[in-house]
Amino acid sequence: MNFLSTLRNSAPVECPYLTKRLFVQEYFFATDVTEHELGLLLNAGWRHFGKFFFRPACLGCRRCVPIRIDASRLTPTSSQRRVLSRGRTIRVDIVSPSPTEEAWEVYRAHSKGQFNKEANRRDFENTFYAKAVPTLQSEYRFDGKLIGLGFLDTAEEGISSVYFSFDPQWARYSLGVLSVFREAELVRELGKSWYYMGYWVSGCASMNYKAKYRPHQLFNWESGVWHDGELGASDEKVLQNDVG
Repeated sequence: MNFLSTLRNSAPVECPYLTKRLFVQEYFFATDVTEHELGLLLNAGWRHFGKFFFRPACLGCRRCVPIRIDASRLTPTSSQRRVLSRGRTIRVDIVSPSPTEEAWEVYRAHSKGQFNKEANRRDFENTFYAKAVPTLQSEYRFDGKLIGLGFLDTAEEGISSVYFSFDPQWARYSLGVLSVFREAELVRELGKSWYYMGYWVSGCASMNYKAKYRPHQLFNWESGVWHDGELGASDEKVLQNDVG
């Protein structure tokens, strides 16, 4: 790993997930991260966009909880099975990352349709194509047309989903759900174990979807150990990490 900066803490800002809370993260910049090093970072709660590596460091709060799926045991619910059935005609290709025009158009449509936000081409390329870790790109196509796009990091024991975007015109296919199962399948094909989904945030409605993929494990910030979790049934195990 080639460090480009020292470890720092950001200034407190309004939390994007929970009301009446402040958000702080510790961060550093780096390149040339190996699969082994990336695995160590993921298993200590770190994420990254491009060369920017970060994890929450909020005073008195541990509600941003890293979550990962055991790819060999992932079992779809009845509604997820319907999504997989609808998506049988969608081809998924795993390719080397490339900021093609069609990739940019899918990302731009997703930003506008989902968040009413105008995307910036340069930010797009710096965020997802600045070479820092071993990466792959998942492409979802219908009759040859690119309709979904995933960015994946490859670690020693698993794959981390960095971001997934889709063209809102194809929302009926629930491509975000489909991507979890297709990319977990890739984890198994590569002989790895874990599919990392970033952070689940207790009390944040927009993060509730991560609770629907089971079985999963949660990371305990205090002990530094992963444990089996059932987010939909009870928050008790998770909230023990909240020191506020």
